[in-house]
Amino acid sequence: MDVHSNLLFESISVFVGIPKHTISPSCPLFPSDQPGKTCPPPTDEEAHQPSNPNAIILLVKITFVSLVCGSSYLAGSLWGRHSLELHVAPLSVGSLVRGSGGRDATDAECEQAREQWIELRVQRELEQYKENLLPGEIIRGPNQPDSETKRFPTSVERFATGIARVKKDDLDALFDFGNPMEKGAGTSDEDAIIIYNDRNALPSSNNSLAHAIEYNDGQGIPLTDPQTATENCDGMNVIFTGNPEHTAQCTALIGNYESYHIQRWMRTDGGKIDHHLPLTHVSRGFAPRGKSNFYAPPYDGRNSQVKRHWKMLLTFLQNVDAVLEDLTPILKKVARNNAVVVMTCNHGQSALLMNFACSARRKGFDLGNVLVFPSDKETKELAEGLGLTTYYDEKNMGPLPSGGAKRYGDKYFTAMMYAKVICVLYPLMLNYDVLFQDVDIVYFKDPVSYFQNDPKIQHFDVLFQHDGSNTIRYAPYSANSGFYYVRANKRSQYLFTSLLYHSDLILTWDSHQQALVQLLAEHSSLFGLNVKVFSRDTEMFPGGYHFHNRHEFMKKFLKGKTDTYIFHMSWTENKDIKLLFLRQLGEWYVEDKCIGSTASEILGTGGSLSLGDASLFEPCCAAKPIFSCHYKDKPSKLPCKDSTTIDKTSRSFW
Repeated sequence: MDVHSNLLFESISVFVGIPKHTISPSCPLFPSDQPGKTCPPPTDEEAHQPSNPNAIILLVKITFVSLVCGSSYLAGSLWGRHSLELHVAPLSVGSLVRGSGGRDATDAECEQAREQWIELRVQRELEQYKENLLPGEIIRGPNQPDSETKRFPTSVERFATGIARVKKDDLDALFDFGNPMEKGAGTSDEDAIIIYNDRNALPSSNNSLAHAIEYNDGQGIPLTDPQTATENCDGMNVIFTGNPEHTAQCTALIGNYESYHIQRWMRTDGGKIDHHLPLTHVSRGFAPRGKSNFYAPPYDGRNSQVKRHWKMLLTFLQNVDAVLEDLTPILKKVARNNAVVVMTCNHGQSALLMNFACSARRKGFDLGNVLVFPSDKETKELAEGLGLTTYYDEKNMGPLPSGGAKRYGDKYFTAMMYAKVICVLYPLMLNYDVLFQDVDIVYFKDPVSYFQNDPKIQHFDVLFQHDGSNTIRYAPYSANSGFYYVRANKRSQYLFTSLLYHSDLILTWDSHQQALVQLLAEHSSLFGLNVKVFSRDTEMFPGGYHFHNRHEFMKKFLKGKTDTYIFHMSWTENKDIKLLFLRQLGEWYVEDKCIGSTASEILGTGGSLSLGDASLFEPCCAAKPIFSCHYKDKPSKLPCKDSTTIDKTSRSFW
C-alpha cells in the first residue's frame, strides 16, 4: 500500500472509530468507483424508524453507508479515475482503497469486508447502550417484528402480562359498580384500562385480540368490548382514579402482598405542596392546598369529642332495648312492604318539615308510611298536627338543641347529626328497610316505589342521592346523607352500628356525611357492602347542585319536562334562605302564620296537645303553592328579573 492509501485508511479509521487493521486494504468499502454502481439511499421506512434500542442497528448501518459512499463520491469527483498519476499508479478512490499492487478483489470479497467492518461498529454502539438498560428492559433483535415484542417485561409479569382498553361507559353499564360515574364519551376519561395479571385471564374468544393484548402490534393498546375483555377474569380489582386537584400526580402499581387500600404520598411538610420537598405519606384526605380533611378526634381537653361521644353512646346503650320495644308496634303499623320513611327534626327546622307534609298532601301523596323522630316536644306536636306518626326518644334526643342551624356545620347542625344516626339504626335493628330523608325535600313521585320495584337496583344494600360535590373529603362516593334508601340486612345493620360507634368523627369533623362516606368505602371493601350513588346527571333526584349549577336542567324541571321523583333543597346555607328558594320555585305550601310557631300558638290554645287528628293541616297548608320572587340569579317558576342577586357574579336566570 502506498503512502497516500495508508494516509486515507488512517483517516477513515480515526473518523469511524474502527481499527485500521480490520479493513481489508485490497477491497473497497463500497465499490463507488465501478461504473454504474452507486450506494442506494435509505428507504422511507428505514429513515423513519422510531428511536428505540433495536433501531440503533439500522441507524448506525445507514450512517456509515452514507458517510463512506459520500466520501467515495466526493473523492471521485475531485480527482477522477485517471486524473492524477503518482508513481505511475493512477490515484483514484478505487486504487486508494485497493492499493496499486496485486489483483483486484472480487465483489463478494468486498461485500464481506464491508459487512464485517459495519458489524464491528454496530456491536460497539450496542454494547454501550446495554450498559444503560434498566433491569428487565428488553432489546428486540434486528429481525424481530413488533408483533413478537411483549408489552411488559418479564420483571413485572407476575402482575402485568397484558393490557387492553374498553369504553368506560360500557364497562359501568355492564357491571354498575355503584360509584357515581361521570360520562366518559368525548372526554379524556373516555376509555378505561384493564391490566391482566395472568395469561389465563386473556380473552380466548379472539386470538388476534389476545395476541395484541400481550404483544405490541404497532397499533397501540387494543380496544375491545367489556364482555370480551373480562370473559376469563375470575377476579377483577377495580380502581377509580382521577386528579380533582389537578396536581402533577403519578400512580404506582407494585407487585406485592395484595392490598385493597391506596396510600397517598405528597411533597408536603403539612402545608401546601412544595416541589422541593421529598414525597411523604399523608392522609387520603389531605388536599394540595395544605388542609387535611381527616384528623383523629382529640381524647384530651375540656371539650374532648371522644369523651362527649362516650357519654352519648352510654345513654344509647342503656336505653336501646326499651326504645326498640316501644317502636315495635309503631313500625308494624307504619311500614308498607316492610319499608318506612324516616325523618328527624327540631323546632328550628320545623317549617321545612311542615312544608314537606303540606306539599305532599296537597299533591295527593299518602304519608301513612312516614315516621318522624322529633328532638323536642314542640316538633312532635307540629308533626302530629299534620297527620304524621312520631316517636319522641326523650332519653337520647331530649338533650339536643331545639334551635335551627344558622349555617352548615355549626353546633346546632352537628348536634342533629347524631339524631340522624340513631333514627335510621332503630328500624334497621328491627329489620325494616328505611328511606331516610331530610326535611327540605318535596315529592313529585313516590320514591319508595322506585327503590322497591326497579329490578336493576335490587342487589344494592344502600342507595344514595349524589351530593354534587366531588371534593376529596367526600371521595369516593360523594353520597348525600340527606336522601338515601337502606335495605335491612346484616351488612347495612352493621354499617349504621359502626356509624354510631364513630359518632366522635361526626362531632370532630362537623359532618355526618363525611364520616358516613368513609364508612361506606371501608364496609364496601371489607364486608362487600353494595353501595349505589346515582349520577349527579340523573333527572330522578335533583338537589342544590342542580339548583345552583345546572340552569338548563332547572328550566326543563320548572316546565315539568323531567322524570323527577323528589327535589332536595341542599347546598343552601340555612333554613331561611331555603324557604325563599322554595317559594320562588313554586314549591312552598306553609302559611306565614305557622312558620316558627308552636301548635298551641297556631290553634290559640294553651298547654301540650295531642294532635293525632291533623288539626293543623287546614290552617297551615295552603291550597296552592305560595310564590314570591327573591333572587333573579336563581331558578324561579316565573321570571324574577326585577329582584336582586344573591351571588355577586351571577346574571339573571331567565
